[in-house]
Amino acid sequence: MKKMRLGVIFGSRSVEHEVSVITAVQLMKNVDRAKYDVVPVYIDKNGRWLTGPKLEFIETYRNLDLVQKNEAYPLLASPDIKLLARSSSEAQQSLGSLDAAIICCHGTLGEDGTVQGLLELANVPYQGPGVLGSAVCMDKIITKQVLASAHLPILPYEWFTAKDWKEHKEDVLKKLLSHSYPLYVKPANLGSSVGITKATDQKSLLYAIEVALHFDRRVVVEEEAPDCIELNVSVLGFQDPKASVLEQPVKHDEILSYADKYQRGGGKKSGMASLDRRIPAPVSPTLSAKVQEAAKTAFTYCDCSGVVRIDFFANPTTEEFWINEINTIPGSMSFYLWQASGMPYPKLIDELVRVALERKKTQEGWTRSIATNILR
Repeated sequence: MKKMRLGVIFGSRSVEHEVSVITAVQLMKNVDRAKYDVVPVYIDKNGRWLTGPKLEFIETYRNLDLVQKNEAYPLLASPDIKLLARSSSEAQQSLGSLDAAIICCHGTLGEDGTVQGLLELANVPYQGPGVLGSAVCMDKIITKQVLASAHLPILPYEWFTAKDWKEHKEDVLKKLLSHSYPLYVKPANLGSSVGITKATDQKSLLYAIEVALHFDRRVVVEEEAPDCIELNVSVLGFQDPKASVLEQPVKHDEILSYADKYQRGGGKKSGMASLDRRIPAPVSPTLSAKVQEAAKTAFTYCDCSGVVRIDFFANPTTEEFWINEINTIPGSMSFYLWQASGMPYPKLIDELVRVALERKKTQEGWTRSIATNILR
């Protein structure tokens, strides 16, 4: 069989840039080379799209400045250049030459529907949610509103904009103080725990809001889940999703921090694979099943596909639970959860390609044009 040209897209202008590089390198290392020719597509911090075989290896990124200056990485595009081949010799380095793509971007300008929209226009199949699902799940406010409409449990919260805070601070503060401390303050559109602060009094609340506003113009403030642990589950598929085993991530700070997620591997592991965790999570089979079912419902309501990770808070005693957030392109592609569920990473990659092609085939069955004489 002819091997597929599989693009792996990663990096981009995001505070999660380095995490994205790790996710992509892990994935490329585990691709079945008998099935796929891998085409790394690296978006640097200036928004340039680069390619080249050296971009498959983590050693290349030890000094990001050298990557951006090195002519060994052909330029696919820059922010002011269209992603199109300008000659036949460039056709093999264009997005249109890919049979499928796996997006490994995390955070803004990659996980939020922007790259997804570009691939839709370029007619390239890709693994994750489309523009709508990606945008919905990236925004914590919209995610909560969609989950509430599905009657899925979420924690009490408030949200406001930078304009609200600047012009109506007292009104916003009055609304926030109607909730009990501790409160968790978050930018609406970031991941990897960046910009999240725990507030235990008014002074720390004001500080937390200022931190969040450095990352986004919209802020979420939510109550703490009482007597809870954190649980994560991955969901995989397209129209018939399935859930992985659950994990309990182990936090070393008051919140599950960036360091907890990405810097606990002692050099032996990297990315989300380095997080201290308990797999399977030490909860009852009943609670585990309820969380898995809720995760699949959330996956469907938010129009997801590919592999996502959904984070929960749960009280093991009462078996109550609340959905925290949905990660449409999870760190390390949550391969460790599927590995624990009996699916090795190369097989997970096969599944992601299958989902990409299935989504594309479904789209090709839609009517995209109608006959009309309106232009006459």
